[in-house]
Amino acid sequence: MSPALLSALEVASVAALVVAVFRLSRQSRLIAHIRFALAGLGLLGALLLVESQLSHPGKEAFTKATLAVIVVLGAYVLLQIADHVVWEKLLKPRHISAPRLLFDVVNALVLAGVALTLLKVLYSFNLTGLLVTSTVLSAILGLSLQDVLSSVMAGIALQMEGPIAPRDWVRVGDKEGEVVQMNWRTITLRSRDGHHVVLPNARVAREDIANYSRPGPAVMLHATIGVAYAHPPAEVKTVLESALAAVPGISANPPVEALVARFADSAVEYDLRFWTGDLAGVAGIRDAALSRAWYALRRAGLEIPFPQREVALHHVSENRDDERLERRRTQSFEALRNVETFQPLTDEQVSGLARHARLERYTAGEALVRQGEAGRSLFVVRAGDVRVERTDGAFTRDLARLGPGSFFGEMSLLTGEPRSASVVALGEVEVVVVEKDAFSTLLHDDGHLARALSEALEERSRSQSRVEAPAAGAVGPQVITEGLLDRIQRFFGLEG
Repeated sequence: MSPALLSALEVASVAALVVAVFRLSRQSRLIAHIRFALAGLGLLGALLLVESQLSHPGKEAFTKATLAVIVVLGAYVLLQIADHVVWEKLLKPRHISAPRLLFDVVNALVLAGVALTLLKVLYSFNLTGLLVTSTVLSAILGLSLQDVLSSVMAGIALQMEGPIAPRDWVRVGDKEGEVVQMNWRTITLRSRDGHHVVLPNARVAREDIANYSRPGPAVMLHATIGVAYAHPPAEVKTVLESALAAVPGISANPPVEALVARFADSAVEYDLRFWTGDLAGVAGIRDAALSRAWYALRRAGLEIPFPQREVALHHVSENRDDERLERRRTQSFEALRNVETFQPLTDEQVSGLARHARLERYTAGEALVRQGEAGRSLFVVRAGDVRVERTDGAFTRDLARLGPGSFFGEMSLLTGEPRSASVVALGEVEVVVVEKDAFSTLLHDDGHLARALSEALEERSRSQSRVEAPAAGAVGPQVITEGLLDRIQRFFGLEG
């Protein structure tokens, strides 16, 4: 075969490869530098064809150099095609993750192997000497490029393990942002301020990595707010959780939580916990949450105290404590006056009980009394609801639900009987509590009061026995026996 014909066949092969790749590139969008490489191949093929028709002293050297460049460019194009087929056609449709850096390393090694083969075949180059020399050079370069090489190796490890990927929101050490680029040597983050933070892979591999985008896109945010000690936590939590649930950007599921964080110098601090999938807008969402909390607390009359410790002298009105005490007594009197068992008592006697009564608060889940415990007090519900429950062996059943105006514990107050059931708060509950000592004075001062109270208890017991569901009996007296008056007298040390 003539040299001219051989050269023509080589050019034709290159042209066919160019056409095939260009057609493929239109379908799968192969990257632009493949087109550039193919254009170079076409140009070199044309030069080789022209050169084959000429005769000059440097013809052999020119031909070898041109062939070497054509082979390298051809290998590069084939590698890009293989890369595209493996990456786009095989891995992505099967949702298989593979590190981009691994493909680059393989391509570089293949091109280096092609170059060494060309040196051996075309120029009869002694590779043994090259390897010895390269070993020395590698040692020198390894020492001088130690940091760069460690970043490259760390980059390969990071991409193979896959703890982070582009578009993930991450925290690396004290740096936080969205991953916008990962390459051989560095990882680039875009912070919430819009800055690009470039981190060497070696540093990333040494730091603790928090990936906010995995396993799901939603993350929990925290905000802290302080509320005055005078306000019950249950009421504050309800207001805060309701306010934050309506903030745009805060997820409804999981729901917002308001938890008592600590008792600070001037306030009870609450940890607001809420979820969002908008990682770029965290600052705005936290701002909206705290703003809504402020307005909600303001409307509810709940005070946010100044974050400071005050040491000051105040002139307090002498009547201020008296007014507060009188208000509590009035509230207690109104609650006790409506107790059915206390109907035999005069207003003056009820007022005497109110002076010694206590106002107590309970939150959801707290037990006001427990079944089987010794009792010496009566409870009147002023606000909220409670659940009456009794335990029989391993089973607990609900007996009743009592609201404002209801009372329980009169048998324990007057006879000292153990509690026949447990009473648990269903939410924020306020009760008036009357102890045995407050009653003792009344019974000793009025000898007929014990009989009147025993008759009232008997009447209450008879009415309860006619109720189909004996819920009130669980907290009041059970079926009253004939010795009720004697039991009251013995409990209070009265003479018969």
